[in-house]
Amino acid sequence: MKLLWWSLAAVLILLGLATVWLPIPTGVPLLALGLIVIVGTSRSAARMLRNRRRNTPQLNEAITWVEDRSPLRFARILKRTRPRRK
Repeated sequence: MKLLWWSLAAVLILLGLATVWLPIPTGVPLLALGLIVIVGTSRSAARMLRNRRRNTPQLNEAITWVEDRSPLRFARILKRTRPRRK
């Protein structure tokens, strides 16, 4: 089952990369959805994204922006990767 989800994520990311430069805004949502699928199925990916968000404030702001505009189901997955405060 995990292989199916990772295959779906790879297809979404490839389609997102292929359409990011088109005038129709489909690239960024497809990339974000691929990221959400990967983070939702892999604890290590979620941990890596949390560390990256902690060290890169611009990335943290961008993902927080996506969290605020995503449906609740997707936003929950991304909120798990928020950097923990010390």
